[in-house]
Amino acid sequence: MSVSNPFSSAFEMQRTMIDQSRRAAETSIDAQRAAVETWFGSFESAKTVQKSGVTLSKTAIEAYLDGLKSVFPEEAVAELEAAVDEQFEAVDEIHEDAWQSFLEGLDEAEATYDELTEMQLELLAESFDALEELQSDAAETTEEAVASAEELAESA
Repeated sequence: MSVSNPFSSAFEMQRTMIDQSRRAAETSIDAQRAAVETWFGSFESAKTVQKSGVTLSKTAIEAYLDGLKSVFPEEAVAELEAAVDEQFEAVDEIHEDAWQSFLEGLDEAEATYDELTEMQLELLAESFDALEELQSDAAETTEEAVASAEELAESA
């Protein structure tokens, strides 16, 4: 645009605002994606913590049963120990199956989220590209109108 065009600085400021808005939107989506990925990743730690809690419970019960051996006949406590071991084996199996199913579902949810985020970024890029093109066309049209007005003023 010509230096004398009073609209050139307004269009330049508008281009800057569009560019800053684009970067802010992309940064926001990237931050959101990172937060969600961290959230998805935290479940593996939760599984480990829960498994540790089950192990701690089993250890406490085993210690209690060992204490009972000093008071009751060992055969009576042995039956109780066998029942407790069987129950903890069932808990371990259920725990593993439940977490496996949950984490598989989580993987699917994460893949879907990633797909949607990519679509959102594409739509955002297309929208800003269209806005930049529209702004560029408006600036060009304005420049032509200002040039025509200047020519008309000079010829008068």
